[in-house]
Amino acid sequence: MENKTITVVTPTYNRADKLHRLFQSLCGQTSKDFKWLCIDDGSTDGTEQLIMNFIREQRDIENGIQIRYIKKENGGKHSALNVAFREVDTELLFIVDSDDVLTDDAIETICMDWSRLINHDKLCGIGYLRGYSEYSRIGDAYSADRFLSNFITERYNKGVDGDKAEVWVTEKLRGFQYPEVEGEKFISESVAWIWLAKQYDMFFVNKIIYITEYLVGGLSDAGRILRFKCPHLMAYGSLMTMSREFSVKIRVKEALLYIVYSLFGKQTMREILCCRYHVLVLLNIIPGYLLYRFWKRKYLL
Repeated sequence: MENKTITVVTPTYNRADKLHRLFQSLCGQTSKDFKWLCIDDGSTDGTEQLIMNFIREQRDIENGIQIRYIKKENGGKHSALNVAFREVDTELLFIVDSDDVLTDDAIETICMDWSRLINHDKLCGIGYLRGYSEYSRIGDAYSADRFLSNFITERYNKGVDGDKAEVWVTEKLRGFQYPEVEGEKFISESVAWIWLAKQYDMFFVNKIIYITEYLVGGLSDAGRILRFKCPHLMAYGSLMTMSREFSVKIRVKEALLYIVYSLFGKQTMREILCCRYHVLVLLNIIPGYLLYRFWKRKYLL
C-alpha cells in the first residue's frame, strides 16, 4: 500500500447514524494523502457493519481511502486514543470526532503546510481553527495568521478560547498514554497536548479546516457531574496544569480543582498535600475544601 502522511483518527461510540457524513467528507478530500483509523469504543448500534461496508466500497475504487477498523471494550474516548497513539504509523495524526466533518481542502492544507516547515524535530504539530461553517469561526482566532509558538502559551496563558483543530506528530506522542482508571471514562484530551507542549513548540495557522456542530455555553451541570465521577483522572489533569509554564491565575484555579477532585476521589488531606506542588496546594486547601463542600451539596453527591 502507498505510504500516507496523515492518519485521521476517529474514536466512536454508538454514532453509526453520524459516521456516514464524516465518511463523505473524507471521500471528498482534494488530497488522498491520508488513512482513516476508526476506533470503536464498544459500540452496539451496528457501527462495525457500517465501517466494514465503507472498507469494501473503498477497496473497489481506484485511489480509495485506506480504512482500518479496531474494536475495543468500552473505556472512554481517552482509552481509544491510547490505542491510536500506539497503532498509527503515519507521520501525522489528526483526531476528528464521529459527528464532525472536514473542509474539502483540509488534508491538502495540512500536507502543504507541514512540507514547508523546517526543524520538524522541534515541533509537535500544527494548530488550525474549527468553525460552525467554513466561514464562521468557533471561539477566538490565534494572535497572528501564521506563526511559531507554544500550545500552553497560546491556549492557556493568552486565553485563546474555543475548540481548535490540532494535528500532531505521531512519533512525539508515542511516549504518552492517558491514565486509565476502572469506572472512570472521561479526561480532557488537552492533558496529552500539555505533555507535548512542555517539550516542543508548534505552528499555528488561522484557517478553518474542521467543521463541528454544537451548542455554545458554559460547563453544564451534567458535564460537571461527569467530571466529579471521574475524580482520579480529573485530578491528574489538574496536576499537569499546575506547573510553572502556566500563569499564576491558571495554577491557582487548577490547585483548587485538584483539591476538589481529590476529595471526591476519597483522598485524605495528607495524600492531597503529598503532590509535587504541595506549597501551592497548601495555600489553597481551605477555599478548595469549601468549594468541594459547595458542589457536593449542590449536586447531591
